[in-house]
Amino acid sequence: MFNIQPTTYRTRFINLPLSRLHIMETGEGEPLIMVPATISELENWRTLAQFMAQWFHVYFFELPGHGESEPFEGGFSSQKVAELVGQLADKLGHKRFNLMGFSFGGILAMRTFKLLSHRIDRMILIAPCLGHRALPFSSLRLSLLHKSNQLLSNPKIQEGFVNLIHNPRTVSLTVKFLQKVGRLEDTIPLQSKLPRTKASTISVLNAQINEILTTDFDADTYKHDVPCYFAMSVRDPLLRFDTTHEILQSHFTNVSTVQLDYAYHQPPAPFTYEQLNRDFHETVDTFINPARL
Repeated sequence: MFNIQPTTYRTRFINLPLSRLHIMETGEGEPLIMVPATISELENWRTLAQFMAQWFHVYFFELPGHGESEPFEGGFSSQKVAELVGQLADKLGHKRFNLMGFSFGGILAMRTFKLLSHRIDRMILIAPCLGHRALPFSSLRLSLLHKSNQLLSNPKIQEGFVNLIHNPRTVSLTVKFLQKVGRLEDTIPLQSKLPRTKASTISVLNAQINEILTTDFDADTYKHDVPCYFAMSVRDPLLRFDTTHEILQSHFTNVSTVQLDYAYHQPPAPFTYEQLNRDFHETVDTFINPARL
């Protein structure tokens, strides 16, 4: 039975060696650290955090360079995020914790697992991007994405791009170009997000795209027995379900798979607390509490 009312939450800042993080926390129980997707702000994740708070004490943080979290010195990388998650867990006093990621957060969660598997009790992955092999793009489109992202790494071009997205007369054309080249869904609210996006966030986004296009997680010499919950649509337009599932099965002995049938990667509107309980409460509860079966 799920909680009718969502849990209360609070936000605060935590100073860590790698960054000053802006975090949100809610719930009680075992710790769950949620790693963000691209251009994620606390409010975007509040409902999902409250949903997961029915089982966990949830911590969500804005990525360094996003929202109000301070950028990494020397640029962004998923390896730094993995180290940051370890620092956050240490600061919060948790020797062990659970880990959750959505979309680009899949790369961040897997990188963290590679570094801290001895401290992680469960993996929860929702439509996770786990590297370039899962991208359903042609070689021509991938080449175009590589070249476009290489251009965006140039500081002057990056500055010009920031001017474009901050200009009300050019932001619409920029959004259409990004949707065309990256096959981004119009459900992703770029039109409202980009004008508020800082130059430091564009730099982080540039690094994230590079990781999406180049990351490949090799399987370890043995499979891990850490339970893994995996939910993804078989019709996801941005990622291949079968390839993603195959990557997870090469890493974990116990993958609890939930096949969805959504024709999108990101929902047209954020799921409400009620929708999350209706569609996911039973499978998440079964994963977390298998003894109840």
